[in-house]
Amino acid sequence: MNRAHYLYMLLMLVLLGSCEQDLTIELPAGSEKLVVEGHIEQGTPPFVVLTRTVPVFSEISLASLEESFVHGAQVKVTVQGQEFILDEVPSAAFSEELREVVSVQLGISEALLSGNTGFLFYVYTTDELLGELGESYGLNIQHGNQTLTAVTTIPQLNPIDSLWLEPHPDQQQDSLKTLYYRYIDPDTLGNSIRYFTKRNSEPFYPGLFTSVFNDELVNGRMISFPLDRGEPKGQQEIDMDLYSYFGVGDTITIRWAAIDLPHYRFWFSLENEQNSNGSPIGTPNITQSNIQGGLGIWGGYGVTYHRIIVE
Repeated sequence: MNRAHYLYMLLMLVLLGSCEQDLTIELPAGSEKLVVEGHIEQGTPPFVVLTRTVPVFSEISLASLEESFVHGAQVKVTVQGQEFILDEVPSAAFSEELREVVSVQLGISEALLSGNTGFLFYVYTTDELLGELGESYGLNIQHGNQTLTAVTTIPQLNPIDSLWLEPHPDQQQDSLKTLYYRYIDPDTLGNSIRYFTKRNSEPFYPGLFTSVFNDELVNGRMISFPLDRGEPKGQQEIDMDLYSYFGVGDTITIRWAAIDLPHYRFWFSLENEQNSNGSPIGTPNITQSNIQGGLGIWGGYGVTYHRIIVE
């Protein structure tokens, strides 16, 4: 039973019981688990964000977020039999390159990672390893009596064929454009993509409702579809009149990333869970992590960049 259904059943019990008497129900705290968000792409160093789960109804603040980071873990990445130890680094000590990599991967502005905001963000990383296309990377994390492991691959590049813009369907919105892409899928089953968009100097943001595609239904074919503008996760309200469109004068950069199947399944299942928004009539969903012994993702990216200007 997932959390959404558990909370729905709890709500129904409270409503039904309110006709008879007041109820006081204490939710079990649940066991704490470690959560991984780790990335590696070609030409850049790996990094791993290691946090711990927090209770569903706990108060979320910058202090509590900072307290959720797990310190002092032993984090190793293995490739072709060679081990690399990842050091824990606070955002105030990020190099310019690392700050850019973390900003791109996580959709966090570089200003917030500068260390000047009073909030420290922590990653495990090393400058001794740069990702390579086609390689597989093992992750091993030791913390206390917990061991977490995972494996990911950086697939070969799988770029967009072309980009173009179409007018907004409402002629009165002539300053807004829809971005389209053409993609030719290789004739091998299992190709998967995660995309991000960057508008002018904004950070890269993944697609809001879905950021991943798979060739299960289009293997070996050429396809053309609109590509929604990425949005920051967790913002309070989306203006649906403007959602997905770009404006005249925008410089659009697409981060088009080939990913392996376990990586795709993680984002696909997580975004389905987020889109259901706890609905009691939504489809039951379990996020498909590739982390053995914990939660989250260790994912490789084979990245190409594509740019177009809205004239």
